[in-house]
Amino acid sequence: MTLNIDNAMSHFIFKSTLYFLLGILAFMSSGFCIGSRGYDVDSLKNLIKTHENNTGRINNLILIAREYKNSDLSAANAWLDTVLSLSGQLGFKEGTADALIEKSNIYRMKGNIDSSAFFGEKAIQFCDSVNDPKRLADSYLCYGSSLRLKGENEKAFQYYKKGLNIYMGNGDSSGIVQAYNRMGIIYEKRSLYDSAIYYYHHSIRICKNSGDQKGMSAALINLGKVYHITGDLGNSKKYFLESIDYSKRYGNLQHYALALVNLGMVAFDEMDFNRALEYYNQSLEISEQLRDLPGVANLYNNIGNIYFEQKKDYNKALEYYQKALSLFREIGHKDGMLINLMNIAVIYEKRGNYTAALSMNDTCLLLAKEREDLKSQKTIYKNILAIYRQTGDHKMALDYQDKYYEIKDSIFNIDKAKAIADLTLKYEKEKDQALILTLENENLAKDLDLKRRTNEKNIFLFAALGVICIVLFLFIFYRFKAKKDKIIAQQKIKQLEEEKKLLAARAIVEGQEEERKRLAKELHDGLGVLLATAKMQFSAIKDKSPENKPLIEKAHKLLEQASGDVRKISHNMMPGLLTKFGFFEATEDLFDQINDAKGPRAVIKIEGELARLTENLEIMLYRVVQEMVNNTLKHANAQNISLILTHTGHHLHLQYADDGKGFNVQEIMEAKTIGLNSIVSRVKFINGTISIESEPGKGSKYIIQIPVSYRPQ
Repeated sequence: MTLNIDNAMSHFIFKSTLYFLLGILAFMSSGFCIGSRGYDVDSLKNLIKTHENNTGRINNLILIAREYKNSDLSAANAWLDTVLSLSGQLGFKEGTADALIEKSNIYRMKGNIDSSAFFGEKAIQFCDSVNDPKRLADSYLCYGSSLRLKGENEKAFQYYKKGLNIYMGNGDSSGIVQAYNRMGIIYEKRSLYDSAIYYYHHSIRICKNSGDQKGMSAALINLGKVYHITGDLGNSKKYFLESIDYSKRYGNLQHYALALVNLGMVAFDEMDFNRALEYYNQSLEISEQLRDLPGVANLYNNIGNIYFEQKKDYNKALEYYQKALSLFREIGHKDGMLINLMNIAVIYEKRGNYTAALSMNDTCLLLAKEREDLKSQKTIYKNILAIYRQTGDHKMALDYQDKYYEIKDSIFNIDKAKAIADLTLKYEKEKDQALILTLENENLAKDLDLKRRTNEKNIFLFAALGVICIVLFLFIFYRFKAKKDKIIAQQKIKQLEEEKKLLAARAIVEGQEEERKRLAKELHDGLGVLLATAKMQFSAIKDKSPENKPLIEKAHKLLEQASGDVRKISHNMMPGLLTKFGFFEATEDLFDQINDAKGPRAVIKIEGELARLTENLEIMLYRVVQEMVNNTLKHANAQNISLILTHTGHHLHLQYADDGKGFNVQEIMEAKTIGLNSIVSRVKFINGTISIESEPGKGSKYIIQIPVSYRPQ
């Protein structure tokens, strides 16, 4: 048998990639791969650090896993393993079910269909055992998609129907649309395009009635795809452009990118390669923005096709095929790897590098056998056969010709079995159509009967209701007015009481600080001076009474110690630097004292303007810092202390941290310890906010935000 190798390979390059990408699009638009992004992974990771092991933490872990699905499937799988473990510990059934379904989706995206089917089946068993109908229906669709990719279309269709029945029973329009989309994909794959269009149109009708914009854009893409496959490029473009309108209107970037890819393939069919490249580049920009690695890889593949088909630029085509192959390897997508390896093998053959082409085809053959992909094996045998004929190795050509015909006969037998199955699916579709029509007619008859009876009742009730409504309106109006007046009076009384309490509390705190200031002054100016004078007297008589010198020196030391204690107490009660130079200078002095005392290493950083604040605000802020430092020195056993003060003009931001032994914040707050509660109450008193982060063994961190006011100049 003579083959035209140039035409065969060129045709394969485009068609194999086209149908591979269409398969990926069908899976993505069916509802499991596309989700509305909008969660920042780093923010979610920071959030779960503050969560205990509860259902909220599990739900955030699932969100993180879903975000990783487009960029790092292995990382997504690892997060889901954590979800399964934690859900099992807490008995959180919903978390276990969601994790099993997502793991099935991830393995399907990686091309590991057996593992996908395994987790899909486990999800069904679990959801059935815990009586969770919604997730059971989701599991049916998930497992059915795995079966479809294994070629078991009849079984997949039955699982889709099981999910559809549950969705219909619950009135879940979004679920019904997903089931119809998947059933349409089954018919599309079997080339039963009229049946596929039937289900896609039903999806669109339901989406219009329910306002499901995401489902609408997905169904329009699927519908346009069928018209593309059947060669109706006009209708194909119409539905893709309509999908883009919905995607733009509702900000669905994933569906927008998919529609652009499809429009690019339509332009390719129309031989408008420049337009196709323009669509691909637009889609590539969005896919890179969304970190959609499978989508980016597919677009590299398509761009490579353009350089191969139109420009005959095999170097550029090879560059894009290799970039696509690298991404497919990164995410472990074996189907994508196979397509690109086969494309690269054709490039090598075109360049006349037959040794590299044969080596690459051998790699493709191993991967195709692993995937049990008979059609790809047939194409690879055909390509190897052609290469051996070109090199004149007729013995090897004859061997591969036998293998080619052997696998071709196997595919023919499989196709015959599929043709019989197609008849079954046709019959199932007709039964579904009859069932849908029957349900619609029954619902219509019920609606008409209900409307007739409702109208009869309304005739008798409207007159009576009119009188009753007027009486009720007057009664309710006056009652409501009286209640409203009473509530307003109570609110005014409550507001006055709160204002009195606030004024009383403010007076107490301000009185305490004034008393501290007075006592500090008296200690420093009164008792401090007396002790200093006494110390001078003892110094004067020390040399005049040699026999009493030891006693005098001991008394002198005691007076010196007492004088130091008075200064220390006076300083703690009201630092002189605080009243003279303000909060920032006093706080720096406090940290210098810590360093001078050979305690923990204390670092302070002040950013922004150092303007003087109001007196009460400076005192309160200093007391807060003083209490945090005291807590660290007394309890934390820390090696380092840091304080960052950021003054922005309208707010003062304090960030205090130590590397001590830490504590359980909730336990300490519930215990109502004086130190921590004093810090919190003072911050609230000056209208600030405080966040405390600490765990045993991990140090402590205080973040405080204060609105500031300034002293008049």
